[in-house]
Amino acid sequence: MYKILPHPKVIKNYENKSYSFKTLNIKFKKCKETLIEKIKEIIKIKLEVYDSLNFDFDLNKNVDAVLEININYGLDSYLQVAGKEYENLFKLQGYVIDVKEKKVNIYFNDYRGAIFSISTLKQLICKKVDQPNYYITEVFILDYPEIEKRSLSTTFTWYAGYGRVGFDMQLWGFKQWKEFLELSSDYKITQLNLCMYGYWPFEFEDFPETVFRDFKMKVWNRESKNWLEIKYTHPNLVNQFLSRLIEYAHLFGIDIYTYIGLNSYNGGYSNVHKDKRMKLPPNSKFINDFDTLCLSNDSTIKYLRKCVQRVTELGVDGIIFEESEESFWFCNCDRCKDRFINTSPSLAEAKHKANYWLLSILYTDIKSVNPHCNIGLRAWREAPLEKEMDYLKKCEESMPKDVSLYWAPGLYVEENEFKKWVEVFGKDRICARDTEANAISACNGRLIRIFKDNILRPDDETNQQHIHNDLKQHKGSAALRVKGINGYIFEFYGLFMYFFLHANFGWDSKLEEEEFYDYAIESVFGNDLKDDILYVLKNLFTIHESQISLFTSEFPFMRNKVNKDDVLRIHKAQELWQDIENKILKIKDIIKNDRKLNIYYKHFEKIENSHRRSKEIYELCLNAIEYDNAKIPEKKIKFLKLIDYFNESDFDIAKELFFDIGIIDASGIRDSMFPYHELKRVINNILNPDSKDEKQIYLGVEALGWLWL
Repeated sequence: MYKILPHPKVIKNYENKSYSFKTLNIKFKKCKETLIEKIKEIIKIKLEVYDSLNFDFDLNKNVDAVLEININYGLDSYLQVAGKEYENLFKLQGYVIDVKEKKVNIYFNDYRGAIFSISTLKQLICKKVDQPNYYITEVFILDYPEIEKRSLSTTFTWYAGYGRVGFDMQLWGFKQWKEFLELSSDYKITQLNLCMYGYWPFEFEDFPETVFRDFKMKVWNRESKNWLEIKYTHPNLVNQFLSRLIEYAHLFGIDIYTYIGLNSYNGGYSNVHKDKRMKLPPNSKFINDFDTLCLSNDSTIKYLRKCVQRVTELGVDGIIFEESEESFWFCNCDRCKDRFINTSPSLAEAKHKANYWLLSILYTDIKSVNPHCNIGLRAWREAPLEKEMDYLKKCEESMPKDVSLYWAPGLYVEENEFKKWVEVFGKDRICARDTEANAISACNGRLIRIFKDNILRPDDETNQQHIHNDLKQHKGSAALRVKGINGYIFEFYGLFMYFFLHANFGWDSKLEEEEFYDYAIESVFGNDLKDDILYVLKNLFTIHESQISLFTSEFPFMRNKVNKDDVLRIHKAQELWQDIENKILKIKDIIKNDRKLNIYYKHFEKIENSHRRSKEIYELCLNAIEYDNAKIPEKKIKFLKLIDYFNESDFDIAKELFFDIGIIDASGIRDSMFPYHELKRVINNILNPDSKDEKQIYLGVEALGWLWL
């Protein structure tokens, strides 16, 4: 029985007959010539993974072992099956595949429906190891989505030049982005939102100092075991490919949006021109003043306007603005006080008032460049998370009517709170919710966490961004039939389960949680690998290095500190460690030479690196607990040196795989996603009190806006 991802609406097996073939004889019926050429290209790209599979578009009857594929325009005879409720989505994106009597009949009504039918056909084609030909089994599929816009928020740059240089997809060139687009299309994604936070990853002639070129950083040189200073330039600035990427995405029916700050992390401007930043209140202890600009300075407004005009000129289909999470202070220059603070009931409302004003200006600028460019907004995320209806109505009245929402509540509140937002803003403006579990995972310094039980005492954590909560919110969105859902893929390698989840639950929301995990892994990796992969993913146990009492810098995403009560849990993880490692190695060995699955090899390489690091972190934590409870100074020093040893051995493993592992300080504060540096500083200060380094190294600038958790 076929297991197709996303889960189809209707799938019926016939008599389990299979047909062998090595050539696809492809015919088009009632299709426009321009559409035929695009579909042919899609077929060749999607089915390229099948070595030695031939395509016959010339209808050569003399070819041996042929499977006839009939691609038909029109779904009218199937509309009643979808029903009135989903008729429009069936027409826009739906398809029918009928495999019977040595033929495959495909029906579609719109270009996206044709693309998605080929995506499903790709999953229907099978091959047995001992046979030269491919085969397909009789089946009937009628399929359509429950939600029209199914987007992924990915990273093109993420706090680039402020908290890091980049990791994962932030380092990709055109080849890797093409592969990701193809994979996204295979699983019926319709939109990518490229996060561009920090220095701009594109040419900007008006403000060249704000682009991500020749940025100084230190990298670890394994050859001579030392740090080297280099100048880094973003791949899109080395060899510009963004316009080609947008064009390639459109071939697959995928829209490209940018996801940028609404006066936060807009290029390198606030790093280069520090005098243009917001002004802190007197005697303020806040340190995250480095990313936002004073909105009473005419030159900064001119800059922000030029930014959105330039982004629009890139040819993107939409721009999503994110309002900063910061709501505890606002610019304290005299003009901003008069305009925003003194006329607002709270600092949070001062921020909103300023941003409404800014949005109205930027909205006009975007539309002047491209009237068809869509605009989205992430806003009103600060406490209290439960908003009064009158307040939400005022928010709705404060923004242009065609601006969509790319955030709506889901965590820490009842589902009725989401229903309030749908009622006030309308379901056709809701395109996303608080489904950021992957983004939180991406803050963990390349340590893998997917499931709730992957971490220490999860119920005690204030942050509850876990995959099951993403799933729950997607189901709620499907139930209310809002316009779109969005899933964060801020880190891809090792975290493919998030990708599968976001792809599935905007298309079909029937499967329950555990049923979905089982179904998704089997559909992609097959029954033989399913149990081992699920065992690995569910039994990984990740403790962040900041979770020892010795580490005093705040990390709001993993607040629990290890103590004596956690020793048994750590010992259990140590007992399971080798079994998990053996399964990872087995999985890597199998998929490495598999033409369809080798794209996941990098994922398991990353998972293994995280797992190996965890082995060192367990020892680090056990010695940290001993350190906390030691009464004799000599013993404390002994355990402190052991903590230092395992901190080094953990970091040595990270050095094997990752590029951006050093300290970034261009913003004026020192920052690294790897706790190694701050822990090293703390240990050295204890061991060498006469030569203390008092300058803290923060764990990701993105964490600073979440200290309210």
